[in-house]
Amino acid sequence: MGIVSGNRGHSQPKTTFLQQQSAPFQLAVACCTWPLDMPRVERIAKAQTDWSEFLAVVKRHRIPGLAYRALRPVAGIPEEIRQTLATQARANTFGNLRCIGLQSQLDAKFKQCGIRYAVLKGIPLSQQLYGENSVRHSRDIDLLVTLHDFEAAENVLLQAGLKRTDPEEELTPQFRQLWFNRRHHFSYLHPQHGITVELHWRLHDNIDIDPGPRALQDLEQVKASPGVFLPVLRREYLLPNLMVHGAGHAWCRLKWIADVTALLSVFSADDRNALLEQARDQGIEPAFRQGIAICEALELLPSYDSPPARGAVRWLISVALHAVLQAEPSDGSNFLPRHLMLSRFTLSPRASYCLQELRVQAFSVEDWRAFPLPRWLAFAYPLLRAPFWIIRRFALR
Repeated sequence: MGIVSGNRGHSQPKTTFLQQQSAPFQLAVACCTWPLDMPRVERIAKAQTDWSEFLAVVKRHRIPGLAYRALRPVAGIPEEIRQTLATQARANTFGNLRCIGLQSQLDAKFKQCGIRYAVLKGIPLSQQLYGENSVRHSRDIDLLVTLHDFEAAENVLLQAGLKRTDPEEELTPQFRQLWFNRRHHFSYLHPQHGITVELHWRLHDNIDIDPGPRALQDLEQVKASPGVFLPVLRREYLLPNLMVHGAGHAWCRLKWIADVTALLSVFSADDRNALLEQARDQGIEPAFRQGIAICEALELLPSYDSPPARGAVRWLISVALHAVLQAEPSDGSNFLPRHLMLSRFTLSPRASYCLQELRVQAFSVEDWRAFPLPRWLAFAYPLLRAPFWIIRRFALR
């Protein structure tokens, strides 16, 4: 990840991956250190000249709360930049408070109906990692229930005024079952607050690496705000979930990298080797190694000696290092979509995982919407994925 430059035969010091990046990006990364490295933040902020680019990086990586927390005590920040960060942080706080209100309402209803559930990521994770509910940017609410309780949980959301948005259409029994087999959540929107709620029946699309109902056993309670305690995953399930989630998006946002940094900051080298063994047992060692490597490359975690990565894992790491620097994951470049799709086949070394991932990738909601087939032909959608993709590509020209 480093390079060596030479001049007239004299070697120059190695330049790290992070040092090769722009000053705005380096400052954004420094804001994600945990515990917060104030000397590093102040040093990079002092040399900062392109503050508008820094704000763009903060927005793109969804870290307004982390940036404001880090730069608030730093002298010499242009006043308009400080005010912009303060405004973004307040908006983030108000959004989080709306989410807490809705979560508290849903929590009461779930308990009333006897539905066991956990809140994934979001505000409770901000409280777990940073000790504050306003630091982490939260755009939606993720709830995990068992498949057995899914229908009851969905009724709670609908009675609370939320509307299902994905899938918005009524599903045939066959397609509904296919969705449950190949995807892991439905999405709902609260029309008044604009809050999206994702209701999960498992943690991941790929069932081969999913812990199943075990994840909902022995939940922890986190104080999200005064008088509001919400159930969350135990850390033995939290860290693997964050690793697989980040790897599933090629770690394209500092927000997710900061989460893992904060969670891993208390672990020693021996602890991390034990976690690596645990990840190997769970079948997610490549995803885990990719997450550790991106944190080390951004100098958010100290580098420890660990067994060398295989070729597939080294490629996974290069994908993440490229993705975190992309201007925007949806900026029109085919790098991320193409490499992201391929990288998802290498997050686990298990052959059963790769086979299941093939089934997941072959399931296309777009095909179902664009090319409705008779009910008796629904089984053919995976077989027709490639022809349908070609038709859509030519139709867009």
